[in-house]
Formats: sequence, C-alpha cells, structure tokens
Amino acid sequence: MELDLPEKIGILAEGDISTLKVVCSDIRFQIGEILIIKPVDSYQVFLFRVMNYENILRNMPDLTGIAGNFLNNREAYIARVESDKMVKVEGLLMGYSEYNVDQKKWIFKKPRILPPHFSDVYRGAECTEALSLLLEDEIGTDIEIGRLLIGTSSMDIPIKIDLDSLPMHVQVAGTTGAGKSFFMLTFITSALKSNLTRWAKNDELRNKVSVFMVDVHDEYMRGLPFQNKQHGVMDIADASLKGGSDQFDAIFADKFYLTRELEAIPTEMQKIAKPIRFRREDLFVSDITSVMSVSDQMVGFMNRARGIEEDWITKIETMDEAEDLGFAKGTKNAVQRRLYPIIKSPIFTEDEFSDLAELICNLEQGHFYNFSTALLSSSEQFVVITMLARTLFSVRQALMSSTTWSQFKEQVYSKLPRKIASELLGDSPNSKYSIKDLYVMGKKGNDFVMKNIKDLPIVMITVEEAPSILGSQMSKEGNIFIDISRQGRKFRIGMLLITQNISSMEPIILANTNTELNMMLGNEIEIKQAIVNASNNISGYENEFKVLSRGEAILTNSLKNIPIPVKVSNVPLYIEKELPFFTNPFEILKIKKTRTKATEVPL
Repeated sequence: MELDLPEKIGILAEGDISTLKVVCSDIRFQIGEILIIKPVDSYQVFLFRVMNYENILRNMPDLTGIAGNFLNNREAYIARVESDKMVKVEGLLMGYSEYNVDQKKWIFKKPRILPPHFSDVYRGAECTEALSLLLEDEIGTDIEIGRLLIGTSSMDIPIKIDLDSLPMHVQVAGTTGAGKSFFMLTFITSALKSNLTRWAKNDELRNKVSVFMVDVHDEYMRGLPFQNKQHGVMDIADASLKGGSDQFDAIFADKFYLTRELEAIPTEMQKIAKPIRFRREDLFVSDITSVMSVSDQMVGFMNRARGIEEDWITKIETMDEAEDLGFAKGTKNAVQRRLYPIIKSPIFTEDEFSDLAELICNLEQGHFYNFSTALLSSSEQFVVITMLARTLFSVRQALMSSTTWSQFKEQVYSKLPRKIASELLGDSPNSKYSIKDLYVMGKKGNDFVMKNIKDLPIVMITVEEAPSILGSQMSKEGNIFIDISRQGRKFRIGMLLITQNISSMEPIILANTNTELNMMLGNEIEIKQAIVNASNNISGYENEFKVLSRGEAILTNSLKNIPIPVKVSNVPLYIEKELPFFTNPFEILKIKKTRTKATEVPL
C-alpha cells in the first residue's frame, strides 16, 4: 500500500539504532520530532524519534579554512558548500511498519533491522495520514486522552487507551500544574462517550467501563477553566438529559454526585447528588488498618472486638474504662484515638441504612460516580475507597468461584458482613439494589446459572494522592489494593492511580501497573523512577522529560511496542465539542434510534 508522503527532506547516509546521518535540504529539527524513513526498494517503513541533533559539513575538517573562506567571500562560499550540509541526528529507532495484505493494514514491529543506506527521509509532522496508518496498532482504540505530540506540535491523531489495558491499572504522575486534572476530566469524558456509544448501538455490557472518580476539589463536576471556557461533568449530564432520561440512565447512576452534605453544594447540582452514608458494620478491620498506621496490638484489639460485635466500631467507642478484651493497658485508648475520624464522621453511622449496595449495583451496570471529598478528611476518603474496592473485589471473587446462585450466595456470606451481603443478594427487606439479575444467566433445575465474569463491565476506581495509601510505608497485611494490583485483570477491576511522587509508591503496585502517563516531574529522582518503572523502554528520555510543558506526557503501555508522546486535550473545548453527541448520539453515529424515548427531566 502506497503512503501519501510530502516532499522528502533528505537522504539517509548512514546510521545505527541510536544515530542517523542525513543529508538534508531542511536542517531545522526539534527534540521529540518523528522522522519517517522509507527505503527506495523495500516494503518496510521506519520511524525514528529525535532526541538530539547536530549540524555538520562533510569533507570540511579544517575549521580555520572554513572561517577564512567566510571572511573573504561569504556568499559564494555558502552557495558552494550547500550540498555538503548534513545533520547528525541522535535519538531512538522506534521500529518499522509492514503492510499486511490479509489484514489490510500496517503492522508496527520493534526495531530488529536497520533502514538501508540512501533511504528517503520525511518529516513526520507533515505526514498526519501516513503516521496514523503506520501507528494504527500503537495509538489505541477506546478511551481518548489527547493527541500525538511531535516536538512542540500536537497532530490531529487521537491517542487512546484500549479497554483491555484498564484492568491492568493506569498510573498518572506529574508535579503540581503538570495537567493531571486535565487528563482525568478528559478520561471521564471519553469513558462516558464510549459508554453512550455502546448503549446506542445495543452493545454488550462487557464493553462498558464504570468509573468511581474521586473529586478532591469538585473540579471535575464544575469543570476546569481554560481560555475563557469552563465545562465539566455537570454539562455532560445536562446535555444527556436533553436527549431523554434514558440516555442519562445509560451512563450515570441516578444520584451520581456523592457528597458529605447536600446543603454544601450548589442548588442546581442537588438534583443529581446525594449525601453518602454507610453502616459502620460494612467496614472490615483491614479497611482501617491498611490506610492508617497501627500497631499489631491495635490490629488484634480491633479484630477481637469484631469477633464479639458486628458493629465493632460502636463496641469500641462505648467500652467502659475497665474493659480491655485481654489486651495491655492503654491499647483500648490508643485504638479509640485512631478510630476517632471514623467515629466522628457523619458518613459512617450506627443506622440500618447504607449506600454501599447501591454503589456496587450501579458500578456493575457501567455507570459513573463522582465522589466529592472536598468536605472529608483524608482518613474518611481512603476508608470509603478501600471499603468499596474490597466489597466489589469480594463479590467478583465469589462469582469467579461459583457456577450456581446457591454457591455464589454461600461465598458472598462468607466474604462480606452479614447485612451488606443480604442486601446485595436480595435476602434483606432493605434489598433495593440486588445484583441477582446482573449476575445470573438463566435457570437450570431448581437453581440459577451464573454469568462469566467477562460479561461484566470493567470498573475503574480512582486513588488520589496514591502514596498516602499505596506507599511503601503502609501496611501490606489485608491491603485490598495489593490484591487488586495483582489480580485486577482477572476480576476486571482497575485502579487509576494519581501521584506526584512515583518514588514513594509501593513497588508491588508499580510492578503490576500496565499503563503509565508521565507528565512534568518534579526532580531527577522522579524522572529516573518514571524511566525505571515504565512498561516500555524509555531509557534516553531524560532530556525529553525536562522539556515537557503543561499537558504534555509520555504514554507507555506493556501491550504496545513503543512509548507515545501525548498532548492532553484542551478539556473545556473537548467537552464543548462533544456536548451535541451526548444530546443525540444516534444522529452523530448515523444510526436509527430503536429505543423508546423517555420523559426529559431537566437539571
């Protein structure tokens, strides 16, 4: 297949895997530029990433003679040596593409061979269509995060993360102001667009992705400002409701904005918000101990209390002075102090009501939640995320090891606190959100046959300030995120890890992360850690990290052959552009609407 290429800028004289010498008509280059190298008589097309370059002249070793000729007759001399101009380009041979006739597309391969002498050299920034074809398998297919970055320019080539990569976890690293929030809101928008597309096409639930997003500053709901524009999730929700409540219900939970106090948020947001509440009984001891520093004595004390009372936190809170459960004096007081943020929190109550079953049920349907932590302490935030992740992981673990509903019920009751288990299974009078219809495939005899876990959506759980609960200093005993990092792919649960300091992260978590988006980093230590931790080989990228600007990043993925430079989307403009799609996806996709239109309920 012939590629549409512009006029060549030079001829390859010689080179190896890290250095090229090119005779050029245009010697202007940028760090991070991609060169396309096309041999005259070959079906392979090579890509080379520029990391340094040097202008040189052939056959001119005597610099004193050159200076003398310049002094005597500058213009005549320049015209005479024009043909001797050469550029020595240093960087990395990214690989080469071959056209596969059967698949009718270009297949990219790692650099096992070198481009031959006298190959034509083209500037990648002038070859948008050609680069899109050559990198088709490398630029992703599902969740858009930005555009291909070449030098200082972003090209009209969308860069996406494949759905299959999500349950193997995504790490987003960057210093303050690097553009992490822009990435996160772009990710949310693209995930919602992908889910609405699947819904409009009557696609299977397995191809949707649920997102439980932690919103520390309420910036995802309200939107991020840029160039006098500001759009966020609230605008997307409003646009989807204009097309009908069925479209809204396809991508959002009914009350998807979770907050501590309803009165603390703007009135226009209260219709899609709810104050989040959980029973203290929903908590395991490990939900507390994996996010707080505690001694072995304190862990033992809490486990002893839970063995006595299901509401073990209230048991510890109300113990009289003489009650010590057989532990050393002072242990009870130390535990009470450690539990103080949970005991005093309005979101962990002694009531019978809990939102946990509703959250699990909606996440199992491909829905989005925005968890506002602006009014919460870090302890409250991390305990909620840990409890949610553990409950979801336990339920899917039970599904994986069960073939019938009766087996599944037995597993769930053995893994979860009694009340939340009975609500999820439909055995409780409070069972408004049973997962039975979501998990069973059909009836066989007197029992029900369970679905395969691959029939369920991927669920992404955000961990903001990841080192706080996933740092090397935190307890690994009972830490659910250690288990998810190792087995997330099997259970289709992924983590979206946000951090400023990669070096503070738990090595086990880093080793099991498949996708990394590294933005501007704070210092040499973080740059080195990013290079060591990357799922692709990015050795030699030190200088490129130093020149990254806000919103620029290097994307690495273990299922891809090469690292991809990315310019994260200008998210207010990106959302503005996509709002018509959220109102009428059928028109944009050019497909016939086969669903019954629901009554519109404006925000």
